[in-house]
Amino acid sequence: MAAPGGGVEAPEEAEGLVLGRLEEEALKRRERLKALRQRTLQNQERGEAESKVPREEEEEEEPVRHKEIKLRNYDPEDAELKKRKLPPAKPASVEETVKEQLEAAKPEPIIDEVDLANLAPRKPDW
Repeated sequence: MAAPGGGVEAPEEAEGLVLGRLEEEALKRRERLKALRQRTLQNQERGEAESKVPREEEEEEEPVRHKEIKLRNYDPEDAELKKRKLPPAKPASVEETVKEQLEAAKPEPIIDEVDLANLAPRKPDW
């Protein structure tokens, strides 16, 4: 039913259309979920023996790789570990950067001479 001033539907009809769409989407979602459940059940029935293959066999084929130890702060007692100890780090010199920053922070004088006429208050009727 159209309103006399324009082509707007009655609120009851609009709600019916929205509910109809929502119900259709819900039915489609239910069907998708049922199909998914059936597929997962079929895959479980077929693939249980395949998925339970022990992983120990796979690990034996690949060599185990460890990260190389770099000893920075630890002083080892073992001779082999002493070979892996890194030399102590030397701090970087920051004097130049500090000097540049201090020079950049110095304010440059904007006005060399102060004009007394600019400092005096102006007359209220100027």
